[in-house]
Amino acid sequence: MKVLLIDDDEDEYILNRDLLDDIKNRSFKLDWADNYEDALDALVEGSHDAYLLDYRLGAHTGIDLLREIQSRGLHRATIFLTGQGDDAVDQSAMELGASDYLIKGEVSASTLERAIRYAIEQEKAKERLKFQAEILKNVHDAVFYVDKSGRIEGWNEGATRIFGLSAEEIFGRSIREICPSSHGSPFDDRIIPAIEEHGMAEEVIQCESRSGEDLYIRAKVTPMVQSGMEGYVFCASDITKQKKLEAEIVRISENEQRRIGQDLHDDLCSQLSGIGCLTKVLEQQLRSKNQEEADLLRKVTEMVAQAGVRTREIAKGLVPTVLETQGLSGAIDELVSRQRDVYGVACVAQLSNDSRLDDLPSHVSIQLYRIVQEALANSIKHSDCEEIEVRLEFSDGRLELSIRDDGKGMKPDDDSSGMGLFTMRRRAEIIGAEFDLHGSPGDGTRIRCSLRLPIA
Repeated sequence: MKVLLIDDDEDEYILNRDLLDDIKNRSFKLDWADNYEDALDALVEGSHDAYLLDYRLGAHTGIDLLREIQSRGLHRATIFLTGQGDDAVDQSAMELGASDYLIKGEVSASTLERAIRYAIEQEKAKERLKFQAEILKNVHDAVFYVDKSGRIEGWNEGATRIFGLSAEEIFGRSIREICPSSHGSPFDDRIIPAIEEHGMAEEVIQCESRSGEDLYIRAKVTPMVQSGMEGYVFCASDITKQKKLEAEIVRISENEQRRIGQDLHDDLCSQLSGIGCLTKVLEQQLRSKNQEEADLLRKVTEMVAQAGVRTREIAKGLVPTVLETQGLSGAIDELVSRQRDVYGVACVAQLSNDSRLDDLPSHVSIQLYRIVQEALANSIKHSDCEEIEVRLEFSDGRLELSIRDDGKGMKPDDDSSGMGLFTMRRRAEIIGAEFDLHGSPGDGTRIRCSLRLPIA
């Protein structure tokens, strides 16, 4: 291990060399610089593991040298050597980056070896922390730390980019201030309960940016103990562009579905009706001449009529115009009745008639309707159920939608699989609703979608 002594007294060099030679379990090589200039060159080069620095260096002092290497951004494992009663000097040395200090005349081989080892380990730890801090500084996402009460104690540049607030502006302030929301406090209402239940939380949070625009944040929050104090680490990414793109895709999709549904209703249904009328006329004309061909035409007429009915049903599914005429409750009730009549499953609906449903934005009503539509289709196709219950009600400032069936349930690993479930989750996320699914083999399935009021 290479050590450099910086001291203008040769006797000190001999004394410290002998002390290092007395150390049994480690080998040291001691070099010596007896003036300020040579010492500075050696410190800049950084080829030694540790530096023993005396206070007195001719016209300069060890404090001058520490100040110079600090101004150059150098970090060295430095042990300051002082005389007795130099407490102020020792304190200055530590503030300027010295790893430790030793009092001349009180140094033994063991204390010198321990001080050198400690200084090297401490400097390595500092370098690791500096490296990690540099990585954290350049992370594009927001990473910050809050204490248990929600007060912000750590803030990286990614957080500054996303929230528009510098570390100086935000330190010590509450997390509830950085992302105000009309939906209450996500930190208190959702994040803390999720951490208490699952040990971590992952939430999409809608709030208002500093410029007053909508801001969507996907945050992953984990508990962490810092200096004996409990708190939470937030890793948050800005998904505002993604959310706007999703909303635009949904809007385009709904418009396209509406166009296709209207084309089916206005064009194809009309053509099928016309074909049905023509085959009915032909059947009547053939009835007196050829009974067998008339019967075939009657079957064709019935098939065309059935195709027309089915096409109208498809058109209704694609164009939920009933939402505009009867509102969300009426549309769901009509959907439940149609499923009951077509598939023979006992579908029942318990639906609120609260006037607040009339105030729902159209995109929210459409997504809730589509979730019910998809859930009913899944239950009928896959669950072998005999009864399905749909509920829509207000509770504790939330709009609660649930779809429950008494079918065969789901395996534990089925929760996240299937395009239908994925689509329902995405629809719920688009409107800022919580979505969860409960089901076990033989015990049916329950889908819940919960939306906080007021709705943005």
